[in-house]
Amino acid sequence: PGGNIYSINGVDTSAKGYEVMSGTSMASPQVAGMAAVVAQYIRENGLENQTGLSARQLAQSLLMSTAVPMLDAAGEYYPVIQQGSGLANVSAAVRTPAFLTVDGMDDGMVKAQLGDDADRTGVYSFTFDLNNLSDESVSYRLSGDVFTQDVFESEEGIRYLSHEKSNYGEQQDTILYSINQDGIMVR
Repeated sequence: PGGNIYSINGVDTSAKGYEVMSGTSMASPQVAGMAAVVAQYIRENGLENQTGLSARQLAQSLLMSTAVPMLDAAGEYYPVIQQGSGLANVSAAVRTPAFLTVDGMDDGMVKAQLGDDADRTGVYSFTFDLNNLSDESVSYRLSGDVFTQDVFESEEGIRYLSHEKSNYGEQQDTILYSINQDGIMVR
């Protein structure tokens, strides 16, 4: 929702201060509205008590868990820095039977922050939970792409994140997991 938005440029004091802009400042009003609708759904359905999460945490988890990563014209994922979790969808967020939580992300964000590899082991890990909101078992086929931003260094030795990405997991094995209504994995 934050791309190519026709909005006023607050710095330009002329009468022609409107322009097309993109970024988080353009997305935030729409995302705030989506979060408010999802939070209302959460409160009306008692999901705070059911999950033990606040409406804010759960709204963020539901929106991020159901977002669809966007692809460019070449069929490649846009870098995370340009799209976050992907295209958010309120309807999907309030209809999903399950949502993700990631260990260590107490704010409800559904992302793996792998951090720095100071010991240069090349080993990264994270854990997540698939939380079932329904009264029925749900099954998912687990697959994933792991990618990060490329880092480049200027002539002055300053390191920057580029807008390009490095894809480190294009074809991973797919694993089938089933979670019953009690949140117990069924094989």
